[in-house]
Amino acid sequence: MTVTIRAAAPDDAPALGEVMVAAWLSTHHGQMPDEAWRKRVAEWTPEVSARGWAQVLSEQSGRDVPIDVLLVAEDDEGRPVGLVYAREGDDASASTAEITALYVASGRRGEGCGSALLRTAATELIRLGCTRARLQVLSANLLARGFYEHLGGREVGQGWFDEDGQLLPVTYYEWACEQLAVRTTSPEDQPGRSA
Repeated sequence: MTVTIRAAAPDDAPALGEVMVAAWLSTHHGQMPDEAWRKRVAEWTPEVSARGWAQVLSEQSGRDVPIDVLLVAEDDEGRPVGLVYAREGDDASASTAEITALYVASGRRGEGCGSALLRTAATELIRLGCTRARLQVLSANLLARGFYEHLGGREVGQGWFDEDGQLLPVTYYEWACEQLAVRTTSPEDQPGRSA
C-alpha cells in the first residue's frame, strides 16, 4: 500500500483525533508512570483530541499564521493513517520550526509513512522560510529516537515534559530542513514499502 501526503482539512479532525490518541497510547504505554498513562487513557479520548485538531485547523484558516503546517497521510482508500504538525518555534528569528506531533497508526509503522510525513513537512517549512526543525521525544521512547537518528536527527539536548504534574525526561532532536527534505532514502523509508 502507498500513502498520499496532503494538507489536513477541517473534515479530518475526527480521524486525526483517532490516529493520534491510538498511536500515542500504544507507543507510550510503559514509558511513563502507570498512573499518568491510565489518566491519559481515561481523559484523552479521540473526541477530545479531535476538538483540539478542529481548533488548530480553524485557526489556520482564520488568521495569517507564518509557520503552521498540519499534514495528513492517507492510505489508498483515503483513510488517514498518520499526521505531522509543525509550527513556529521559540527562537527569536523564527527560522526554527517546532514539530509538535508526528503519529502513525500502529499497523502502518515501518512502511515509510513517518519518513514521508517528515520530508513533506520539511519541504513546506523551507517554503515558509524555516531553516531548521526541532522536536522533543520521551527519552524512554527508544524506537522513535532510533527512527529520528536514522533520518539524520541530531540530539541537541535534554529536558522535561510535564505530564499532569509528573516530570518525564525528553530528548530534543534537530535537523536542517533542507537535509530532512532531500535526504537520500533507503527502501524502508519509501511509502508503501515494508521495512
